[in-house]
Amino acid sequence: MAHIDCSFYSPSLRKNAHLIVYIPTTSADDYLMEVKTDYFEKDKRFPVLYLLHGSYGDCTDWHRFTGIERYAQEKEIAVVMPSAENSSYTNMEHGEAYLTYITEELPEFLNKIFPFSRKREDTFIAGLSMGGYGAFRCALEKTELYGKAASLSGALDQSKLADMPHGRKMPKSYVGAVGFQHDSDNNLLNLLEKRVCEKRELPKLYMTCGTEDPLFEAGESFYRKARELAVPVAYETHPGVHDWNFWDRYIKDVLCWL
Repeated sequence: MAHIDCSFYSPSLRKNAHLIVYIPTTSADDYLMEVKTDYFEKDKRFPVLYLLHGSYGDCTDWHRFTGIERYAQEKEIAVVMPSAENSSYTNMEHGEAYLTYITEELPEFLNKIFPFSRKREDTFIAGLSMGGYGAFRCALEKTELYGKAASLSGALDQSKLADMPHGRKMPKSYVGAVGFQHDSDNNLLNLLEKRVCEKRELPKLYMTCGTEDPLFEAGESFYRKARELAVPVAYETHPGVHDWNFWDRYIKDVLCWL
């Protein structure tokens, strides 16, 4: 994999943005094992996964704590890991417009300089915890952009966070900056129902969570809503908690599903 550490000025954020990009390239193992994959053939375009970090994290998390670089190389898929602070990937009420940045500005910028496929069926988004919420928030915002979206341990029903230790530990600046009122599009249950009523073609959805994870019920709540609306969701649960051991293991399942 080519590992590209990228910074650029973002008009939608009105500040410099930081992200990491992986592009499949010939590796030393390819050379030693005489694997003859042509990563640079004319007009080659890679499927791309936008991979979102969780609360308190940044674009380095997936790179530092998992084997995503190796897993993506095996699947010949590009990976984009942006930083989004504690925004939940929303256009914050008193902060930056991260939803606009992730779903509009960033794809436009990256498609100009990297060999990414622009086809909906080759464009994916996934994330863990806050990023699991963010993946579904972005996918339901721009249904025409993403072919598939995946959530690992996602905080998919934000109303469940208020009574959880996990939710009570969130920074006050974060809670005040992000609006999750029932009638807001930031409420995923509300947004999913809205998109169904609009008869939009939804991305395919996949979710997984550890059965001992404090966010388990937040995922269950979303899944129940999806079933009520007859929205198909690939849903798997496994023994596990809210940690990198779980996410490193099951991001491989996500890549296989993609």
